[in-house]
Amino acid sequence: MIESKAIKHVYKGVKFNKCDTQYQLVGELPQQSWLTERVKIEAFQGYSNAYNLGEYFRLRGANSWKSGEMVTGIWKSVTKNAYYGDRKTREGKTLILFFRSPDLESLTVYIFPTGYNPSKKVINQLINELNNERA
Repeated sequence: MIESKAIKHVYKGVKFNKCDTQYQLVGELPQQSWLTERVKIEAFQGYSNAYNLGEYFRLRGANSWKSGEMVTGIWKSVTKNAYYGDRKTREGKTLILFFRSPDLESLTVYIFPTGYNPSKKVINQLINELNNERA
Protein backbone atom coordinates (compact mmCIF):
# COMPACT_ATOMS: atom_id res chain seq x y z
CA MET A 1 0.00 0.00 0.00
CA ILE A 2 2.61 2.55 1.07
CA GLU A 3 5.25 1.09 -1.21
CA SER A 4 3.17 2.11 -4.23
CA LYS A 5 3.23 5.76 -3.10
CA ALA A 6 6.88 6.00 -2.12
CA ILE A 7 10.17 5.39 -3.90
CA LYS A 8 12.55 3.42 -1.68
CA HIS A 9 16.32 4.03 -1.61
CA VAL A 10 18.77 1.96 0.43
CA TYR A 11 22.15 3.43 1.32
CA LYS A 12 25.22 2.04 3.09
CA GLY A 13 27.45 4.18 5.31
CA VAL A 14 30.83 4.81 3.70
CA LYS A 15 32.37 7.69 5.64
CA PHE A 16 31.82 8.61 9.28
CA ASN A 17 33.06 12.05 10.27
CA LYS A 18 32.69 14.06 13.47
CA CYS A 19 29.80 16.18 12.09
CA ASP A 20 28.37 14.03 9.30
CA THR A 21 27.84 10.55 7.89
CA GLN A 22 28.07 9.89 4.15
CA TYR A 23 26.06 7.15 2.47
CA GLN A 24 26.43 5.40 -0.90
CA LEU A 25 23.42 3.96 -2.74
CA VAL A 26 23.16 0.17 -2.79
CA GLY A 27 22.19 -0.81 -6.35
CA GLU A 28 20.87 1.67 -8.92
CA LEU A 29 18.82 4.82 -8.53
CA PRO A 30 15.11 4.11 -9.08
CA GLN A 31 13.45 5.80 -12.04
CA GLN A 32 11.84 9.17 -11.31
CA SER A 33 14.11 9.68 -8.30
CA TRP A 34 15.66 13.07 -7.62
CA LEU A 35 18.08 11.70 -5.02
CA THR A 36 21.75 11.12 -5.84
CA GLU A 37 23.93 8.05 -5.48
CA ARG A 38 25.75 9.71 -2.60
CA VAL A 39 23.96 11.51 0.26
CA LYS A 40 24.97 12.93 3.60
CA ILE A 41 23.36 13.50 6.97
CA GLU A 42 25.14 16.31 8.75
CA ALA A 43 24.81 18.11 12.05
CA PHE A 44 22.62 21.21 11.89
CA GLN A 45 24.95 24.22 11.99
CA GLY A 46 22.32 26.86 12.75
CA TYR A 47 22.63 28.68 9.41
CA SER A 48 18.88 28.83 8.77
CA ASN A 49 15.72 29.76 10.62
CA ALA A 50 14.86 26.10 11.20
CA TYR A 51 14.20 24.99 14.74
CA ASN A 52 13.88 21.80 16.79
CA LEU A 53 16.13 19.71 14.56
CA GLY A 54 19.57 18.26 14.99
CA GLU A 55 20.54 17.16 11.49
CA TYR A 56 20.21 18.05 7.82
CA PHE A 57 19.96 15.86 4.71
CA ARG A 58 22.14 16.85 1.76
CA LEU A 59 22.60 15.54 -1.80
CA ARG A 60 26.02 15.44 -3.40
CA GLY A 61 26.46 17.85 -6.30
CA ALA A 62 28.28 17.03 -9.53
CA ASN A 63 31.69 17.89 -8.07
CA SER A 64 31.30 18.51 -4.36
CA TRP A 65 29.00 18.56 -1.36
CA LYS A 66 28.90 22.35 -1.43
CA SER A 67 27.30 22.34 -4.89
CA GLY A 68 24.67 19.79 -3.82
CA GLU A 69 21.17 20.52 -2.59
CA MET A 70 20.56 20.85 1.14
CA VAL A 71 17.18 19.13 0.99
CA THR A 72 15.66 19.19 4.46
CA GLY A 73 16.09 19.28 8.16
CA ILE A 74 15.52 15.93 9.82
CA TRP A 75 13.00 15.69 12.64
CA LYS A 76 12.69 12.79 15.08
CA SER A 77 9.51 10.76 15.00
CA VAL A 78 7.91 8.79 17.82
CA THR A 79 9.60 5.64 16.46
CA LYS A 80 13.24 5.03 17.37
CA ASN A 81 15.71 5.55 14.47
CA ALA A 82 12.94 6.87 12.23
CA TYR A 83 12.89 10.48 11.04
CA TYR A 84 11.03 12.69 8.59
CA GLY A 85 11.55 15.82 6.56
CA ASP A 86 10.19 17.58 3.50
CA ARG A 87 11.56 18.90 0.26
CA LYS A 88 10.25 22.31 -0.70
CA THR A 89 9.91 23.13 -4.41
CA ARG A 90 7.68 25.36 -6.53
CA GLU A 91 5.14 22.52 -6.65
CA GLY A 92 4.94 22.41 -2.84
CA LYS A 93 6.32 20.33 0.01
CA THR A 94 7.04 16.63 -0.42
CA LEU A 95 7.37 14.12 2.42
CA ILE A 96 10.64 12.22 2.96
CA LEU A 97 11.01 9.43 5.53
CA PHE A 98 14.36 8.21 6.88
CA PHE A 99 15.17 4.99 8.71
CA ARG A 100 18.69 4.60 10.12
CA SER A 101 20.19 1.50 11.65
CA PRO A 102 21.20 1.93 15.31
CA ASP A 103 24.89 1.71 14.33
CA LEU A 104 24.35 4.30 11.50
CA GLU A 105 25.70 1.77 8.96
CA SER A 106 22.58 1.86 6.79
CA LEU A 107 20.00 4.43 5.75
CA THR A 108 16.70 3.78 4.01
CA VAL A 109 15.01 6.80 2.43
CA TYR A 110 11.42 6.91 1.14
CA ILE A 111 10.50 9.81 -1.11
CA PHE A 112 6.84 10.46 -1.81
CA PRO A 113 5.18 12.03 -4.88
CA THR A 114 5.63 15.78 -5.30
CA GLY A 115 3.09 17.71 -3.27
CA TYR A 116 2.38 14.90 -0.77
CA ASN A 117 2.62 16.61 2.62
CA PRO A 118 0.40 14.91 5.23
CA SER A 119 -0.24 15.86 8.86
CA LYS A 120 2.13 14.77 11.64
CA LYS A 121 -0.40 12.13 12.71
CA VAL A 122 -0.40 10.57 9.23
CA ILE A 123 3.40 10.79 9.07
CA ASN A 124 3.68 8.79 12.30
CA GLN A 125 1.19 6.21 10.95
CA LEU A 126 3.27 5.85 7.75
CA ILE A 127 6.45 5.46 9.79
CA ASN A 128 4.86 2.75 11.95
CA GLU A 129 3.58 0.85 8.90
CA LEU A 130 6.94 1.03 7.11
CA ASN A 131 8.81 0.12 10.27
CA ASN A 132 6.59 -2.98 10.69
CA GLU A 133 7.22 -3.97 7.05
CA ARG A 134 10.96 -3.63 7.56
CA ALA A 135 10.97 -5.80 10.72
